[in-house]
Amino acid sequence: MPTLTLCMIVRDEEAMLGGCLQSVRGFVDEMVVVDTGSRDGTKALALEAGARVFDFTWCDDFAAARNESLRHARGKWVLTLDADERLGPGSGARLRAALASAKFDCGMLRLHDACRVDARLEDIVAGRERQAEIQLVPRLLRRTDGLRYVDAIHENVAPWLRRRGMKVAGVEVDIVHLGATKEVVDAKSKTERNIRLLRTRVERDPGDVSAYGYLVHDLMRSGRNEEAFEEAERGWQHVARATRETLVTSIHRLATARAYLLVARGRFADARETTRHARTLEGENPDFSFLEASASETEALRTADPAARRELLRAARDGYASCMRFANRVFAQSFIFGASTWSGSTRLGTVELALGDAAGALRAFDIALSARPGDRAAQLGRAEAMIELGDPTGALTRLEALLDDQAPDAWTLAAIAVRRLGLAEDARLFTRRALSLAGKGFISAHRRERLRELGALLAGGESKGRAEPSQASRGQP
Repeated sequence: MPTLTLCMIVRDEEAMLGGCLQSVRGFVDEMVVVDTGSRDGTKALALEAGARVFDFTWCDDFAAARNESLRHARGKWVLTLDADERLGPGSGARLRAALASAKFDCGMLRLHDACRVDARLEDIVAGRERQAEIQLVPRLLRRTDGLRYVDAIHENVAPWLRRRGMKVAGVEVDIVHLGATKEVVDAKSKTERNIRLLRTRVERDPGDVSAYGYLVHDLMRSGRNEEAFEEAERGWQHVARATRETLVTSIHRLATARAYLLVARGRFADARETTRHARTLEGENPDFSFLEASASETEALRTADPAARRELLRAARDGYASCMRFANRVFAQSFIFGASTWSGSTRLGTVELALGDAAGALRAFDIALSARPGDRAAQLGRAEAMIELGDPTGALTRLEALLDDQAPDAWTLAAIAVRRLGLAEDARLFTRRALSLAGKGFISAHRRERLRELGALLAGGESKGRAEPSQASRGQP
């Protein structure tokens, strides 16, 4: 059986390291831990667990630290993990089985970002406590001459892998990542550190579109969208000149961020062109279909002409529907959580409502809720579809648990439902409540117009039995 070395770089990871080392116990032949300056009990914990521990002076270069760990590895294979990661349940045995017959140099393992640090590993892997799409990450490496990491931040082995002929394979091994939770990211100031190192990286190589993608995402994460857009435009200048033959790194991260930011600026055609160009260079991905559909849906919301609005809605419907064909597939990069399952289905249902197909909307929301039963947007959408299908009483039953202070959507729908039941006073009460919450924003933007019409009726002192917000207001996403 080929020997396997766990290689890690750590600093002040006393709280996390033990769980990581415990998860690989019995499945690796040695553990190499490179410490970059811990001031807590990290090194003692690693030594007690049986790891070989080495010191390395931190120099703002993750690749240099990774390469130091490789220098001490003795196995034929290397598994790289961070302290805030664990092998998923049952993955150790599958890892050893994969090595027994490996014909690849780089094994892509499945990374799961946890919603909560204290969530059960089984729930994270199953998706019940996962906060993002599964990502394929290059963590199982054949230790051959020339294996080396590059890039000071978001380090990678791409040059070595290209020299080896890109012998890559997916391996059914799960890694659970606890460090993506907000409390961990904030506590370690990861985002600001990453922004600083990424700015240095793009200054050194202005054509590094991968670095631009990471930088834009981190700027967005920190709420600096104007800066993010400026960097996205700089990076995209290099993408615009690339072809499949000349592109040596992924543009996916940059393309999705740019498309999102363009939609927010109302540049819908440019957003769609961004996703189309990305698809040409990198192939199909649910992110591209979702963002293209989102651009059309959002543009429809701002379009006054009924014919143009309907055409945009149909394009959005087709785009969201196309996301479904990617269900159950795992991609190396995929950033829109649920694009091919619950989120795509929820948006599809919303567009179907806007097109007047309440039955189709109900089917879409049911698909979304089968994948994610507690999703609030899908629950609200299903209640709205029930109202349109003539079941306001059933809709009210579903809305009851959603009538809180989070957003005005549930109160808006409840007001429409009780109006259909002829309960004018209840409709006035629910409308006032919805109006008081309008400043918090809507879960689905099309309900803003529905509430506006309810408010107009309230202000005009409508009489019992007067029509509820019109179908025309639902001809928007």
